[in-house]
Amino acid sequence: MMFGLILIIFVAYYMFSSSNSRGSRCMGHQSHENTPLDILNERYARGEIQSEEYLERKQELLR
Repeated sequence: MMFGLILIIFVAYYMFSSSNSRGSRCMGHQSHENTPLDILNERYARGEIQSEEYLERKQELLR
């Protein structure tokens, strides 16, 4: 019985620890937050925006 309680506490600690690497992986979230430039690159790669718009927005972000 005591072993089960300790196991439950350990699992709860592991899941809800403040560490982003373990907590994020356990909860299924990415630990990397996308920057505006990352989002712009992804939109360009998916073909959502043309190269002219991409270059204009990239230049604006890098100022």
